[in-house]
Amino acid sequence: MGKIQHSTIRTVAQRAGVSPATVSRVIGNYGYVSQATRRKVEMVIQELGYRPDNIARSLVTKNTHTLGLILTDILNPFFAELARGVESITYKNEFSLLIANTDEDIEREKTILNTFIEKHVDGILLVPATSKASTHLQEIIEKQIPLVLVDRNAENISVDTVMVDNEIGAYRAVSHLIERGHEKIAMILDNPDISTNMERLAGYRRALLDYGLVTNDLLVRCCQYTTQSAHEIVYELLKEKDRPTALFTANNFITIGAIRAIFNMGMRIPEDVALVGFDDLGISQIGYPTVTAVVQPVYELGQTAAQRLLARLAGDKGVPQEIRLQTSFIVRQSS
Repeated sequence: MGKIQHSTIRTVAQRAGVSPATVSRVIGNYGYVSQATRRKVEMVIQELGYRPDNIARSLVTKNTHTLGLILTDILNPFFAELARGVESITYKNEFSLLIANTDEDIEREKTILNTFIEKHVDGILLVPATSKASTHLQEIIEKQIPLVLVDRNAENISVDTVMVDNEIGAYRAVSHLIERGHEKIAMILDNPDISTNMERLAGYRRALLDYGLVTNDLLVRCCQYTTQSAHEIVYELLKEKDRPTALFTANNFITIGAIRAIFNMGMRIPEDVALVGFDDLGISQIGYPTVTAVVQPVYELGQTAAQRLLARLAGDKGVPQEIRLQTSFIVRQSS
C-alpha cells in the first residue's frame, strides 16, 4: 500500500507554473490574481486534493475559520439540538466550532468570552446567562468581533438576535387551557431574568386578561433550573387548599418535575390537574399521559443563528436584526 502524499503550497505552485505567493493569494482570496491564473490554480488544488493548513491560512488572512458557541446547559436536550443546528451550517461552510457551557453563570460567561477572544475566533454565538447584564457584551462589539445572540436577548445592546416568538407561544398554551374550562392556571418558570421567561410570562398574563380572568401573582412560581426544584415547587402548590386546576410549565425540565409532583400527590393528569408545557423534545411524546406542548423549531433556530453570523463575516454591514421564528402547538393527552 502506497503512502498518502501530502501536497503543499509549493507542490501546487510547481504544478500550476506559478509562485507560492500566487497560490496563497488564491487560497486566502486577497490581492490581485487574474481569472485565468485563479482557475488554473484552483484546478490543480482540486487535482491534488490539496487542503490548506488552517494555521498557515490564518496567518495570511487574519481569520481562523473558527466560531465559538456558548450555551448555558449542554446537557439540556434543547441546547444539544440547537448546537446540532449550528454545527450543520458551520460544517457545510468549513468552519470549526468551539462549544462551551456557562451553567447560567454570568462570571463563567465572561471568562469563556475572554478565552474565545484569546483563541481568535472569527465570531461568537451566545445564549446569554442573563438578559439584564450586557456591559461585557458591549466590549465584544467594540473589539469588532461579530456576535449573534440566540434563544435569548440582552438589554441595552444592539446585535443580531435569533429567537422564537415566546409570548405568542405562551399565549396559545394558556388560551387552550382556558378554552378547556380552566380559570385557575398556575405558571411555573425558572430564572425570571432571562428574556424567554419574561416573554412567556407576558403571554400567560395577556391570555388571562383577554379572557377576562384575574391575574394572580401567587399563581406564578419560580424554581431552580432542575427537575427536583420544579417537583418541590409544584408539590407544595398542589397541597394548597385553593390549588390551581391547570399548570403551564416554562420548559422541559420543569415539565418533568411537575409531572412527578402530580403523580406523587396521587393526582391524575388531566382529570385532576391539566398540564401544558413549553418545549417538545422527546419527553412530551412518550409515557402516559403524553404532554400538550408548545413546539420550538430548535434545529432551525441554531441554523438561522449560524447563517446570520456567517453573513456578518461575509461583510453584511446592515443594522442588527431581530429574527423571530414561529412556534407550533400540539394537543395531546395532558390537557
